[in-house]
Amino acid sequence: MDTGKRQHLQDIYATDRAQGDDFTPQVSKEMIEERKREMRRHQFAGFMLGMFVLLLLVGLVFVVVREYIDIINESNTPTPITQEYIPRYSLPTESQWVMDFNRSYADPTWNGKGERPFNSAWLKKAAFNIILAEQALEVEEYNKAAEHYSNALEIVPDLEGVKIPLGMAYFQLERFDEALELLEGASDADLTFDVLNNLGAACIQAEAYEQGEEYLLRALELKPAYPEALRNQAMLYRKKNESDKAIPAYEGYLDLRPLDTTTRHSFALYLTKIGEWDLASEQLNRLSEEIKDDATIFQLLARVEMKRGDDKAAIAAFQRASQLSDPTHALNYMNDSEFDKLREDQDFQALMRSIEQD
Repeated sequence: MDTGKRQHLQDIYATDRAQGDDFTPQVSKEMIEERKREMRRHQFAGFMLGMFVLLLLVGLVFVVVREYIDIINESNTPTPITQEYIPRYSLPTESQWVMDFNRSYADPTWNGKGERPFNSAWLKKAAFNIILAEQALEVEEYNKAAEHYSNALEIVPDLEGVKIPLGMAYFQLERFDEALELLEGASDADLTFDVLNNLGAACIQAEAYEQGEEYLLRALELKPAYPEALRNQAMLYRKKNESDKAIPAYEGYLDLRPLDTTTRHSFALYLTKIGEWDLASEQLNRLSEEIKDDATIFQLLARVEMKRGDDKAAIAAFQRASQLSDPTHALNYMNDSEFDKLREDQDFQALMRSIEQD
């Protein structure tokens, strides 16, 4: 290629530097300054946000530390409890004034001479004790109830409406002599069927049977279908060896409380003791319908059925007792003369052979 043509091509593809500079992007000074200001604004906003988060964390730490210090201070300096807490709402409106007094207000002692002054302050102390006693009865704290009722009577000895609940509290505490002493002098209006029943039970414990019988009869006059009084009556006649009265009392109670297996078992044992075999069989069969896994019930039933002369029922009871316990224990209730009645029975002999094989 000749030199002229090469030069021509170079001129075509050559770039004019002065003309090229006209198309190179340039950044003005104002734009650079604006960018710098925007960066400073972002830096400032980030700084403020960081400070806010830091202050928030410091505040939370302060609150936590303060609460911890308060807890430590409270545990180190416990507040003395001067009286037991009673919720105000648990008291009737007319009784809520007691919440404004310390328990020491219940103290019935005084430092004066002669008779105790009878004035509003001491009446209020008596009322204070009565309200506390009623609260104690609500939660079955009979010791506290007895203490506060006694305080009320010490302040006003002839105060009505206190001896009955105090006597009932003594009854629950099994302080029967004190209960009787208080309840005997009660008016007829105060002697409800519950009070009379408890008096009768207290008399049984104190072995004052004649007096107890009177109270229980009066309770049953007020409420004929009264299970608790009938059970107490049965116990009283049992202790007096009056089976002709004890048996109807037991039966009357069990008619009202048929699921009381403990009393039914006690009744059945009593019937075997006095030789009432037919009645004992009836009660034990009823009991075995409720309790099917007690070997002693079937052992006793077997003996009772033998006494009645019902060999098949006796053998069936023996068989059930042997299934529930050591087979030899099923024979513990028997003596030689009783076995003589069954020795020739084929079913009994088969049962004995099965026991021996086991």
